[in-house]
Amino acid sequence: MSIIQHRRKEDDCFDIGSAFIPLFNSEIDVWIENSVSPEYAESCAKHLAELSAELTDRICERAVAYLRFMKEEWKDFESVSGGILDTINSTIPETVHDREILQYITSPEMFILSPSNSSIGYAINCNCIWEPEHGMDIIIRDDRLLYVGPSEGFTAWEDDDLYETDY
Repeated sequence: MSIIQHRRKEDDCFDIGSAFIPLFNSEIDVWIENSVSPEYAESCAKHLAELSAELTDRICERAVAYLRFMKEEWKDFESVSGGILDTINSTIPETVHDREILQYITSPEMFILSPSNSSIGYAINCNCIWEPEHGMDIIIRDDRLLYVGPSEGFTAWEDDDLYETDY
């Protein structure tokens, strides 16, 4: 049975489908570049649906680090932030850790682009209240977490140096 359901042509560049992803405990949209084979798209979706506990924990650690970093950043812009820091503090407990962070990540979407080698690679774009303008990207290649941070339009096929963060 196919993991990606309801696949249809969205536009000249992408097909779109959906898949249930346990990491988010929900059905998410899966955007598939038109040049991607159905087999490769299925491999990527299966990989995300069956993430190892270790990789799941690493994603959550990095998301918590991103949250903490952004809370510090918002302190410097409190006068113009429109109350973002207050919203974060009233919504997310100071003690949030590990997989608890997943309940504060919303609207995940998976993006599968043409691979540049034989690896599995994809990006997940999500919303989070600690970065309402840019959201959050999670980028995975094979069993490596490459990036968790603000959405910058990175793919899974960039040079590894590009994925560096300050947190």
